[in-house]
Amino acid sequence: MVFNAPDLARDVLPGQFVMLEIPGRVRPYLRRAYSVADARPGAGEVEFLVKTIGAGTAALEELPDGAAALLLGPLGNRFSVSDLPRSARVALVAGGIGAAPFPMLYSELAAAGIAGDLFLGGRSERDLAFRARFDGIVTGEMRLATDDGSLGERGFVTDSFLRRAREVRYARVFACGPMSMFRAIARVVADLGLPAEFSTEAEMGCGIGACLGCVIPGVEKPYLVSCTEGPILPPERVRW
Repeated sequence: MVFNAPDLARDVLPGQFVMLEIPGRVRPYLRRAYSVADARPGAGEVEFLVKTIGAGTAALEELPDGAAALLLGPLGNRFSVSDLPRSARVALVAGGIGAAPFPMLYSELAAAGIAGDLFLGGRSERDLAFRARFDGIVTGEMRLATDDGSLGERGFVTDSFLRRAREVRYARVFACGPMSMFRAIARVVADLGLPAEFSTEAEMGCGIGACLGCVIPGVEKPYLVSCTEGPILPPERVRW
């Protein structure tokens, strides 16, 4: 989905998100968090990748062309790229629609001359129906994996990533997806000594740290507030 939002398009950074509300809707009652997939400041547009699951995403699917939505953002922190050397190689690992924040990240990687291998996984080919969005923008290799083998390799995307990470010394690993995927990747990057940043997908009620609905277990303290301390977090700060 694409919205005309010039201020947001100008200010948003890779990895940040918005809290979205459709005016006049009773359900969902609260705003919903969506990663910004891409931004085109010249056109004043922001893009979101959306998979219809519940009431909130269904409301977006039903939204007619030209209708209004309220976008609160940009919120949260960003993926780190500026400290990476030119010609570095990084890995981007996504579970299904967890790939949502990666198009904008790829734009920044391309501008910095950094190769980024994309590991994209899902339960079946249907879960990766949006993969064409990455055609022509991936700055490295793209590897697909599905649990049932209907597309790409059969098995978990984390296994595909592990095999490649044993061959390539990645300067950084960026990941976004379900917690089960994060746990598996956290073990891999810890064992291989790879720096990593995870875009956590905790459910959010406010997006500004007021409701504390998005807390996740922490290592240095009991809980991390995903919306204000993240959503981009190094895995070593999270108690998996």
